[in-house]
Amino acid sequence: MPLLAPPDPKLWRARAEWFQRAHDTNAPPRAVDASAREDALLAELEVAFCAGAWAAVAILAWAIVEAEERKHPSERPEPEVDWLRERRNALIHTDPRRGDEPLPGDAELEEVAQGAVRVALRVLFAGAWR
Repeated sequence: MPLLAPPDPKLWRARAEWFQRAHDTNAPPRAVDASAREDALLAELEVAFCAGAWAAVAILAWAIVEAEERKHPSERPEPEVDWLRERRNALIHTDPRRGDEPLPGDAELEEVAQGAVRVALRVLFAGAWR
């Protein structure tokens, strides 16, 4: 397996700016008292996003959402949470009825990653909006 090259610095910067806009769009009006675990996962999510590790973004976003759901259980998850769970499951689990299906293409995975970031940020910051 050949060594991977880091993303172009301009591409990294553009992705970091997108992530910051998504963060700012979902951030509450006051600071969030995030745990060390939440801070670490959010930082990892941003690094994975900037690196273009799209599948990792969906998996990390789900980790954030799942941790929040366990802290603040609700009777019915939002449709976007179900959407993220389905995307994450499709990436990490194989369906024995269909065999090992190929991953979606890079453009589709990037769209999934963007949606995953939005969902994770909404769920992470939801309590601060109350």
